[in-house]
Order: sequence, then structure tokens, then C-alpha cells
Amino acid sequence: MDISTDGYRAETPEGGGRVPSGAPRAYEADAKLPPPPVPGRRPGIQMAPTYADFGTEPPRLGNVEITGVHRSSAADDHLAINAGGSVEFEFDVPDPAVVREACVTLVALVSMLAGGPGYAPLTVHLNGRPLADELRIPNGGGLPQRLVFAVPAEELVPGRNTMRIASGVDARSMLWLYRVTVDPMNAHDQAGLALVRQAVAKPVLRYASDAGEVTIFVDRGEQSVLDQVAWADTSGTEYAITFEKRQRALYGWRRQPGGEPTEFRGRLTERGTVAKEAWRFDTEEGWAGGWHRSGDLLLAVEVRGCPVTRLAWRDLRGNNGTIAFGGGGFLGTYQRVGEGPIGYRGRFV
Repeated sequence: MDISTDGYRAETPEGGGRVPSGAPRAYEADAKLPPPPVPGRRPGIQMAPTYADFGTEPPRLGNVEITGVHRSSAADDHLAINAGGSVEFEFDVPDPAVVREACVTLVALVSMLAGGPGYAPLTVHLNGRPLADELRIPNGGGLPQRLVFAVPAEELVPGRNTMRIASGVDARSMLWLYRVTVDPMNAHDQAGLALVRQAVAKPVLRYASDAGEVTIFVDRGEQSVLDQVAWADTSGTEYAITFEKRQRALYGWRRQPGGEPTEFRGRLTERGTVAKEAWRFDTEEGWAGGWHRSGDLLLAVEVRGCPVTRLAWRDLRGNNGTIAFGGGGFLGTYQRVGEGPIGYRGRFV
């Protein structure tokens, strides 16, 4: 059998031409064989939503495995990291070239120290390279801060990537870590949107309170998370609440007929997908002198089974509505963030 170079013609990678007869054997091999694969790379695949959210116990994780927790513990809605403590993660990047540039976001604060600014310098390493080295988180412990770091594609590796978040050994107060997300370029807040989808998948909220069980459910089909709700019910009692700790608790006030306003607190006991007591309305929105068909409104807002007579709400995006009930329906207004108010009315189905 003749296997000489004279009897072999190979396709070149450029322009679909052929290697001339008699070309050197090394050139033939380059033309014939694809480049060797990069271990762990899955070409063309985008990374999945990547997050560790410490607002629940156990934490909500997406494309993340917690591989180590040192001198740290779960504390209500955050991970409390002591001096010299740390938490370590692994997450998967199928193809860094698709990610192009990653955005690493931390939500964290330093706990206050005897009423003054705390001190717990933050260090973040990704694949052994520092994103932050003993960074002093601003605001001294007053509010959680959003810290954002850019990571070029060349600092990511195909497959498992590692991240370590640590508090300084000389810390005098606690590092509170609320959330860590990693988003690819051109997929802004991919992880945050995945967390919102989880929340809206079970939108019916039930709370235990001194006034009895509280049910709150308002759904216009906009995939939004409630932030504030105020209402009055058939008992004549008024309520106004704000959600805290990612809807795990509510805080506000209530006023019974003829009484003074008092504090009102509730603790989440259940998240559900169905509220059997929910009302459904066919709705219309009013603008430019006319009424236009809108989506259905589903709601169940009550304490001890007392139906609402008026209701106002706002979601985390800033959309807000206020409506009053009567005659088998409601009338009110609605306002999407960045837009003016419009009319809003509905008939009970």
C-alpha cells in the first residue's frame, strides 16, 4: 500500500483549498487534525445563573457548591464571618470565551462596634487571584453595601472555578455576607432574576401575628415581588406593612376602629402557590380618554378572614397601585415605574 505524501491530499483550514502533493508531513497533520480540546471546556455554552443567597437557611444556591465554611455561622438573613473566618465556593464556567467578562457582586456589611463604625477587612480571591485585599467596606455597618468586581475571561477557567471570601484576622467586628452572584457579560443580573423567579413561583405569603394569621397575595402577572402593602378591611381596621428580610417577616402598624395606631409584626410561616380564598378580577387600564383590556388581577389580603375594602401596594421595581372595592369590582389607579399614573378598574369573576 502506498502511503507516501505523494498519494495523499488534505483539506486546508484556509479557503477550502488542498495541500499540494508532496507537502511536508507536519503540514499535512496540521491541516487534517482539529486543535486539541481544552480540558473542561464546553464550547459555546453560557454559564448558568450563579448565586449563593444567605437570606434563607439553608442558603439558596445556583450553580454553586459551598466547599468550606470556617469561623462562620448562619445568622438570620446573612452569614456571620468572624475574625479570620471565611467561606469557599466552587462554580462552573463551561466556556470563558462565551462569558467574556464576569461580574462578581457581593452584598455585605461590617457590623457596628459599640455604636461606632465596625472593622472587618474583606478579602476576595477568585482562582487564587485577589479581587479585593483587606478592603474596608464603607458605611461602617449602617446598611448592606453592594460591591462589584470585574473579572476578565482569562482569569476564569473552563469547568470548576473557586472563590474564597474572608474576614481579616485583625477584625474587631463581624463581616455579614448576604449574597454572592456571578454574572456573565451581556446577561445583566442573570443571577438576581433567577432569585426573583424563585420568589414569585410561590407568591402566596402567610404570616403569624398577634392579630392572627395574615395572608398576602397580589398578582398582576408581572413577575414582581411585593415590597409594601396597606389596606383596610370589613372590621374597620387599617394596616400598613413593609416586608423585611426578603419577605421572611413584615413590620408596620395597625389601627383598630376608634383606637390608636400600634406596632404590627409578622413572621413568615408558609409560602404557597395557591390561595383558595383569592379573588380574581377582569381588569381594564384607562389612558388617553379610554379604557383598554388588561390582564387579570388575583389577590388575597386579609387578617382572620376579614376581606379588604381598600388596598395599596408597591413592588420592588417601584410599580404601585391603589384600589377601593365595591359593587362587585374595584376602581383605582396604577403606576409603572418611570411612567405616569393610569386608571385601573376591574370586575369580580
